[in-house]
Amino acid sequence: MVKIVKILRTHLFHGVAVGLVVSSLSFVVVNLSQGDTALEIAIARHGTTLTNEALVEQIRIEEKLDQSLWIQYARWIGRTFTFDLGRSLVSKEKVVDLLLYHFRHTLVLSLAAMLISLIIALPWGIFCGIYPGGSFDNISGLVSSALVAVPSFVTGILLILALSIKLQWLPVAGFFTLRHLVLPAATLGIGLAAFSSRVVATAIVDVRKAFFYQFARMKGLTETRVLFGHGIKNASIPVITFIGLQTAHLLDGVVVVETLFAWPGIGKLILDSILARDIPVVQGAGLLIGFIYVAVNATVDLICIALDPCRRDLEAIQ
Repeated sequence: MVKIVKILRTHLFHGVAVGLVVSSLSFVVVNLSQGDTALEIAIARHGTTLTNEALVEQIRIEEKLDQSLWIQYARWIGRTFTFDLGRSLVSKEKVVDLLLYHFRHTLVLSLAAMLISLIIALPWGIFCGIYPGGSFDNISGLVSSALVAVPSFVTGILLILALSIKLQWLPVAGFFTLRHLVLPAATLGIGLAAFSSRVVATAIVDVRKAFFYQFARMKGLTETRVLFGHGIKNASIPVITFIGLQTAHLLDGVVVVETLFAWPGIGKLILDSILARDIPVVQGAGLLIGFIYVAVNATVDLICIALDPCRRDLEAIQ
């Protein structure tokens, strides 16, 4: 129990550090990019036709954009340590409220994509692991490599052409019903499944070579009983670790996929905020993503300790 508390405390420290670094880099990148922040904010608020020089100067003064970048950054850091992420320069909404609303949609999309990935990858990988080196395994390797090489936006466009335009089974974009969730979730899930299936196959092959597995087979237990009674649990540890790493792929992919399918998640919010130079939202999103990375890593560590008796005993000794 003490070790678990220590792990959580360490990951909490990492979360704060990573969040601050990511959000600080976001602040630097947005401010060093070409363009006038006050002008972009004015256009985002009022449109191009209503924007004029007087309005731009008014916004510059109201939002204190005329101050030096050091003062702006110090003001943001001070607010952050009081758990105040400020307000959006465009909509005037609280950044926390914006992040919670958009992250909710991203969480739904990510969970759906992960579910699709597991439904495809687990039986696919297990079958390849039971029959390694066979025709199915070799073909699966080629298919996985092809799916990994294809960018997510290409997969999404192909699914739109096939399922939305040609067959008219699913809507092209939006977020109003579960039918709107299928295409973006499938776009992410197919790419994740291509990675996961090979990891599952490798884990199954390694487990079937282990002494305990071979000993159980020599005792007369069937392949199915040994695999599902002992093999799957032991093979799940590297798979769970890899699923945690796939979170990075998900967070990278949602920006493109959410934009492609007009899904109102955190990725689309980040892209829109960067284009509008809405610095508080970009910084807040960077802070949130940093915490997500660390939270997933902490969860994976705790699950692996629970599943692996050897690791659990080692942690107890230390």
